[in-house]
Amino acid sequence: NGTALRLRQLQRGDGGVFGARIKLQPALVEDQTFNLTVYESVPSPRTRSQLLASTLEWCNLTLQCQGSGRGAVNVTWRRDSLAWGELGGGWHQLSPDGTTLRVALPPAATNVTYACTVSNPADHKVALFDLRALCQGGGVPSAFSTSGFVVLALILVAVSLGGAFWCWRINSGKA
Repeated sequence: NGTALRLRQLQRGDGGVFGARIKLQPALVEDQTFNLTVYESVPSPRTRSQLLASTLEWCNLTLQCQGSGRGAVNVTWRRDSLAWGELGGGWHQLSPDGTTLRVALPPAATNVTYACTVSNPADHKVALFDLRALCQGGGVPSAFSTSGFVVLALILVAVSLGGAFWCWRINSGKA
């Protein structure tokens, strides 16, 4: 009917039950009760991913997403455009509190992004998990792991040659 009540600069402690007496016409008075709840902005979610195993057949990993702040914070999951209820079972297992998602996918199916949303009625924040990057060595480029093996092999060769030289010196000293 064109009437409005606007409250500004609310603070956390301003919530509660409020009453209003509304005069619409000289003879029409209406009493209303309002329950006001004040929500804070949701901080960015705390995220963590753990690669449990990555083989030619499967990529098993755990995704964690936690909200913080005062009041109740909801955590929901999506894969690309699918909500949690549409993901189906089998490859996905959600913890009872909704903060941890365990995923097992064949490597051909890891070209997806999982999104975790932390929210309250006033705000929401989203964190993304790129499964392709996570399943390929936990997000570390594969060239790094190859060069790491090369360096380790060179160190082992140098130690072996050093040990062989030391043994030769000891044996030649006895002769």
